Amino acid sequence: MNHRLITIYSDRQTEVHPKLTTEEQGDILALKYLLGGQNVTLQTNDVLSISHYVGFIVRGKTRLQILPKIYADYSPIDAEEEKKASISLLLRLLSYSGYLDYKEIPDPQSIESCDNDLFEIFTAIFASRILDVFRRNIHRAYEPYEENKQFIKGKILFHETILKNSFRKDRHYVRYDEFTDNTLLNRIFKTVVLHLISQTVLSENKKKLKLALNHLEEVEPIRMYNGIFDRVIFNRVIEIYRPVFTMAKLLYYNRQPGFSEGNDYTFTFLVRLNELFEYYAYKLIDNYARGTDFHVCYQGPKRYLAKQGVKSQFRLYPDITIFRKEKELPDYVIDAKFKNPFDGTELTSTDIYQIVTYSVCYQCENVFLLYPRFKGQPVHDVVLASYKIPTETGNINLKALQIDIMETDNNKLQYQLVSSIIGESRELESCREVRSGRC
Repeated sequence: MNHRLITIYSDRQTEVHPKLTTEEQGDILALKYLLGGQNVTLQTNDVLSISHYVGFIVRGKTRLQILPKIYADYSPIDAEEEKKASISLLLRLLSYSGYLDYKEIPDPQSIESCDNDLFEIFTAIFASRILDVFRRNIHRAYEPYEENKQFIKGKILFHETILKNSFRKDRHYVRYDEFTDNTLLNRIFKTVVLHLISQTVLSENKKKLKLALNHLEEVEPIRMYNGIFDRVIFNRVIEIYRPVFTMAKLLYYNRQPGFSEGNDYTFTFLVRLNELFEYYAYKLIDNYARGTDFHVCYQGPKRYLAKQGVKSQFRLYPDITIFRKEKELPDYVIDAKFKNPFDGTELTSTDIYQIVTYSVCYQCENVFLLYPRFKGQPVHDVVLASYKIPTETGNINLKALQIDIMETDNNKLQYQLVSSIIGESRELESCREVRSGRC
């Protein structure tokens, strides 16, 4: 099967060369059912734009990946270097934030060996994981069976025996348990592995997946349907399979809305880029503040801005809030956005209005807007700008912050971000002492 990989960048228009086939056009337009019609634009001249999402879709001969842009307003001369850097950024955000439940980020050589293809990178991670867990222990369990047999095994179901064997006195309908590796968990694994083999084009991935199949030789594939993953109940015995299971569930979707039913299977991983960035920022702050007098909350606490009679209206939930543990209202509110902070030379007015609304609703005087610093932008301190907004109840202190998304040292980013929010104060020194074990 011949494949070509289409690479675009979120929120950037890209003209696809060579021209899209009719099949590719149909599969891409079907993404409107998943991502929203306003987020997918395909023009007649094959200029494609997908907004707000990153990830990939693989279905049949259609292979599309949407990467986070790392340049603010232009493309670099070296497209391959941009692709590698963007994939490395995405994997770092996914790993640190916990979206993948996988902390070992592939090195640049591994990424390059997968042809800078997100689907092949995910397949390589999944194949290595499933081989590792199967080499230690293949899952086996007692599975219930019901059969019409000539000999008695387990429990006779008399009602079913009478209905099915009224003219066959030599048969009994029985229910019994058998210790087997043909479990629901393994059947899901085998089905996912089989379909990954049919889609991957890398020989190393095919080799690892076929090795995994050797462990599942006696296991039957299963028809995939909505809700089948929910039927797997985890306990202490099978907890070791959860990371592999989670990745299989993340990768595998069959007959998604907008895709025709049939023999084509779809592998997708699509995540909102802004949510990924804000959760990454939350984890940076939360990991730094653990064990201190500060508590960090993600997308909360929820409050309402107004009342209409007795009914609350306009529910708000800021991206990140920081509390001193004994207080009910936050000391700091942060709103994170993966975009260029400036509309021309000024901060976007809608961002200002939103963060001021949070300040009023949460009675918090210290609020922050957090943005990424893209490659090619001027290097500033983390604090881009500071403002005082006068109100009848006092000043609102607003800071615009910017962190370098290409910085690979998370500890450095943690310190820069937290010190810019909390400040070089006694509280921060306390945080640092607790983190270093001096308290």
